[in-house]
Amino acid sequence: MPNRKKSQYYRFIDSAGTFQIDNPYQYSYCYFPLTNQYGTMLSAISPYLSGDIKQDNDHFLTLPTSIEDIPHNLLCRRDFFIKMADTHNEVYRLSEPLSDKDYLQAGLLYHTLVKQNRSLRVEIVNFVPHELNAEVMSIKIKNISKKPVTLECTSCIPLYGRGEKNVRDHRHVSSLLNRIDLAAYGIILTPTMVFDEGGHQKNETCYYVYGFGNNRSKPQGFFPTLSGFCGEGNSLIKPDAIFKKTKPSLKPEDRFNGKEACAGIRFSPVTLAPKKEAEFALVMGIAPDRYDIAKTWRKLDSPRKISRALDATKKFWLTQDDSLTFDFGDPVYNNWLRWIKLQPTLRKLFGCSFLPHFDYGKGGRGFRDLWQDILSLILKDESGIEGLILDNFKSIRIDGSNATIITQDGRFLPDRNKISRVWTDHGIWPILSTCLFLNRSGKIELLLKKTSYFRDSQLNRSRQTDCEFDQTEPVLMTTGNRVYQGTVIEHLLIENLTQFFNVGAHNILRLENGDWNDGLDMAPDKGECVPFYCMYAHNLLLLCGFLEKLKVKTEKISLLKEIAPLLDRTFHGTRVDYKNAAAKKRILDDYMEKTNRRVSGEQIHIPIDRILEDLNAKAEWIIKSLRKKEWLKDGFFNGYYDNKGARVEGTAKKQTRMLLQSQVFPIMAGVATDMQIATLWDSINRHLKDKEFGGYRLNTDFQDIYPELGRAFGFSYGDKENGAFFNHMVVLLSYAFYRRNFITAADKVFSSLYEMARNPQAAMYPQLPEYFNRQGRGLYWYLTGSASWYIYTLFEQILGIGYQEGNLVIRPQLTAHNFSEHNDTIKIKFRLHGRTIHIEYKKSGHRTIYALGRIVCAGKPVKLKAGMYSIKKETILAVPPGKGLDITVELK
Repeated sequence: MPNRKKSQYYRFIDSAGTFQIDNPYQYSYCYFPLTNQYGTMLSAISPYLSGDIKQDNDHFLTLPTSIEDIPHNLLCRRDFFIKMADTHNEVYRLSEPLSDKDYLQAGLLYHTLVKQNRSLRVEIVNFVPHELNAEVMSIKIKNISKKPVTLECTSCIPLYGRGEKNVRDHRHVSSLLNRIDLAAYGIILTPTMVFDEGGHQKNETCYYVYGFGNNRSKPQGFFPTLSGFCGEGNSLIKPDAIFKKTKPSLKPEDRFNGKEACAGIRFSPVTLAPKKEAEFALVMGIAPDRYDIAKTWRKLDSPRKISRALDATKKFWLTQDDSLTFDFGDPVYNNWLRWIKLQPTLRKLFGCSFLPHFDYGKGGRGFRDLWQDILSLILKDESGIEGLILDNFKSIRIDGSNATIITQDGRFLPDRNKISRVWTDHGIWPILSTCLFLNRSGKIELLLKKTSYFRDSQLNRSRQTDCEFDQTEPVLMTTGNRVYQGTVIEHLLIENLTQFFNVGAHNILRLENGDWNDGLDMAPDKGECVPFYCMYAHNLLLLCGFLEKLKVKTEKISLLKEIAPLLDRTFHGTRVDYKNAAAKKRILDDYMEKTNRRVSGEQIHIPIDRILEDLNAKAEWIIKSLRKKEWLKDGFFNGYYDNKGARVEGTAKKQTRMLLQSQVFPIMAGVATDMQIATLWDSINRHLKDKEFGGYRLNTDFQDIYPELGRAFGFSYGDKENGAFFNHMVVLLSYAFYRRNFITAADKVFSSLYEMARNPQAAMYPQLPEYFNRQGRGLYWYLTGSASWYIYTLFEQILGIGYQEGNLVIRPQLTAHNFSEHNDTIKIKFRLHGRTIHIEYKKSGHRTIYALGRIVCAGKPVKLKAGMYSIKKETILAVPPGKGLDITVELK
């Protein structure tokens, strides 16, 4: 395995992924996610007890929190004050350090802070019960002194109780809607209305914090408004409720209404003898009504119930994680992988929003996320994948573009910010996930199943707007006023054929409003994109593979009549000169004109062999053209043309401009020859490898802004899409090298990810972030596609576990680097066809790269056929449910 630098920040303390951090305040910008299994309660928490609690973008219990709020903003904290009556009313604030003995422990998915000074030991546990819409905060206080102590405890949780947009849109006016009520155990905030100048609505949602004191005692009273808690002329730094003799309220009063709310709960004083302990708890939630609050509270209204809920939550997340397990003989790496495996699930639940770095989102996942996260879900053998894939195809438009956001309840939206735009790479991702599913399941018939198309006011890949669009359902209709449904193979063909013809002046794919690199968003007119034109060639060849398999079931497939001109090699007399960009654009324009509002719904039946001829011709043309035209004498590919039509990459005036994605996708797609790949590897090491951290940057320093290409170059160099160590593209580079059998290069790139993640300068918890900046610090935590691709690369390429028509294929690419010191085995457990598969890799001797010796399945040697070791689907299904299949892979 990679060089295991000992992290100075966290250490694992068991085999379940639990980690501990001593003095967790040494880095200011750390946070941890908490959620339930449904993603209907979403929290972030830090060592400062800061971070917001919400259900979605319209329902925040506490103030929406961005990354700078984590260490600095007292309004974002779940605070708890302890006043020591025996020591001159000394006050301890639990959101601040108690001593240098403080430490943090966190696991799947709970967060524990342990604080200690000369008198007290305090344990604070926060978690979201996996079946409930509430966050629990348990506080245990133990007297570790030799004398009795008397404690007066008060919570302080500023409540927000509305949507994110009101932070800067009528913040004060919307607070005037607040109605605050007091219950026996807590505070309930129920605004009268949802303030929205586009249409105000009556509010029913309740925001609440309930709590009990020692021995389940009721609170002594409440400070239900922020102004009342702080007092006139004071702030949260030294609030009157704590530092003066302000009395708490016992019943609701009219003066509370129209104020910013606060869950200031005063608990009855408690005296602790030495070594004795008191326990307090807070339950913070959002509910549709008071009945729901009562129902949740009944499940959490005692220490015993909270303990049971915590145990059940830990068990739930560990069980979810155990469907796919790795054992590399290194407990640190094994534990780290637990968190990487969790990340796709977190993104499924959080979307690309609702954690402090992700303050630009409004909920839901992006289109790429939707498909790339399926990779990890398939590897975990989760049920319902076929239905999920079918549903996802409903996001595709007839023009080959797509809705860009899917909400938590499964609705598709054109754009999170209601902007008409398209990303030119989006058509790449669905086929990759579909291919894995088909190979793993063997269910080729999925390609012939039908589903609808997305339809909204955007037409012609967002170049036109249909101002008369008024459908209640966003689906494509026929001229006969019926919902049109096409097969999955038709959806895939449309995505990839339209992009073949969607070219600019250099006869290369139009960049449109950006590609995978969202920062290349300022070249919509003349921008062109080489790397993803490479991938569309790759996809066309994948489609050929699908169609070859379909020939077993049918000689022809049915397609929408309007698609015929896109298959110009299929029909006599319709051939297009692919060298002629204008001719290609005319074909696409004609198709758009015929389909941009409604379609005929008429089907034509086309022999598969003719379609194969067409797709192969298109793929071959792209590959030959780009391999020759865009390979630079500098030893790498040019990837882009800017909005002036100028080539972006290369060396001029002693400055080298090079982007990593411009090299990754020609390798992955098979456009780059082996000789070009060897040269590329040298160029990547020369221009993009960082000498200090050993990682690989997204691009060289362009030294200036680049308004003809994108916003990325306005960022500071080394951040985000301007030269950061962008993990998604780095892992894709590794994957591409493995696919092309450049194992040494692949191994070095793949290892760099773990080395950077474990470097103390990453200043983060165990995970793979979106990127590392030029100081090596990890940013944009947990919700990143790099985790899915990391696990997928480890599984498919390094351990070599693949599938063909439902059969298990094993062809590892393991190196000495993959084995831990003093350990000759690697083990993996996963599910396939409802059965548990155990594979153990055993090496003999020391090799730089290990060759495959033999494979033993259930005690019997597996025969080598067509250069592969394959275990039939029937063999796997013959294993009784509940029992495992043991496979040994011998390496030499």
